[in-house]
Amino acid sequence: MNFLFAFFIGHLALASDSISEESLQTFVDDAPSVLAVKQRLISAEELKGSLTRSFLPKVNLSYGRERFTTGPYHQVNQPYGGVEAEINIFNSGKDRLENIKRGKQAEIALIDERIARAKIMAESRKALAQYAYLQEIEKIFQEALKFHENNILGAQKRINAGLATKTDLLDFKQQKISLEQEIESLSYERGAALRLISILVGKDPAEGISVQYTNSHPEHQSEKVFSLTPGRSVFLQKATLLKDVSEIEEQASSRWWTPKIDIYGYALRFTQKEREYPRTGQRNDVTLGIKLTFPIFDSGEGMRQASSKEAVAKSYKYQVAQRQLEVQKESLDASRKLELAHNLIHGAEDSVKVMEEYRQGILREYVKGIKNSPDVLQANERWISARSKFADVKKNYQFALAEAIYLESLNL
Repeated sequence: MNFLFAFFIGHLALASDSISEESLQTFVDDAPSVLAVKQRLISAEELKGSLTRSFLPKVNLSYGRERFTTGPYHQVNQPYGGVEAEINIFNSGKDRLENIKRGKQAEIALIDERIARAKIMAESRKALAQYAYLQEIEKIFQEALKFHENNILGAQKRINAGLATKTDLLDFKQQKISLEQEIESLSYERGAALRLISILVGKDPAEGISVQYTNSHPEHQSEKVFSLTPGRSVFLQKATLLKDVSEIEEQASSRWWTPKIDIYGYALRFTQKEREYPRTGQRNDVTLGIKLTFPIFDSGEGMRQASSKEAVAKSYKYQVAQRQLEVQKESLDASRKLELAHNLIHGAEDSVKVMEEYRQGILREYVKGIKNSPDVLQANERWISARSKFADVKKNYQFALAEAIYLESLNL
């Protein structure tokens, strides 16, 4: 029976998704948020090639019947319809501009898809680091709780021996209750972090997932060196492409007055009401023609649109300059934050070693009767604080690392 139970539990563990640094990319690629942006990319790609399509004929096929109720054609029921075609042969370069614009919009969609994936990866890395941090903090409090449980037993022995008062025991019991409450709160926060990871990678938060991630810090010899080059960032490229699109729209709007030439033809059958011929063949019409459209006056709307687009284009030029400054700042911030987090780790690590020795020293002195329970409680709290600080700076390093990876992955 025990074997079957163990097998069942093991099977459930294997069935749950296991997320780690190595498998994160696979999960993110299938996340709904990333798939949604991919569809927008597909949509933009489908619109490319409009210049070639603009010179292809547009063909319409029509058919219908009419039954007349007035005049000499009362009660006459006749069919009508045929085929019509139109070919654009000249549009003052507007079709070429539209083709270039759609190509750039497809490039923007590609960048958006890349940014979305990198953003989800960064947020997922931070969520994993937060989860590992909470796990480590919970372990610290559990160790502290075990330490207090041993102190409670020791205090009881000292009371029985007449070496301590009941207040020592009450001190340790009160601290135990406080630690148990902290552990309960951490358990909830860890569950919330796990649910956040689930939705980031597109999993049902109600379903169980397992996380394989450690709140670790790098060794000097294995630390990755990042190359953050602001001028090669896709953010800057996107801003430049948006400026290009606005300039193309400005050019197209400024050509509102330019001519358009189309060749058209049709083979249609009209009703007797439209072509007053009794025989069917006499109402068939085949035509081939050329049409020149030359806008002369449109109440000034075209000029207004052109002026508006010109202002928008100038706005995007300034946005490119601003985005360049912002990208440079973000790159510098990420580099400095990563350097700071790494430097703080070593000091926090040394502090943990000191407080470990300090707590053990206080405990030995308490056993000898030199120190009392408040001294032990304070030593344990300082030990918890040092261990928590060490876990916190490691988490901050992982956050800074995630931001650096994010920015580096968006370099061209």
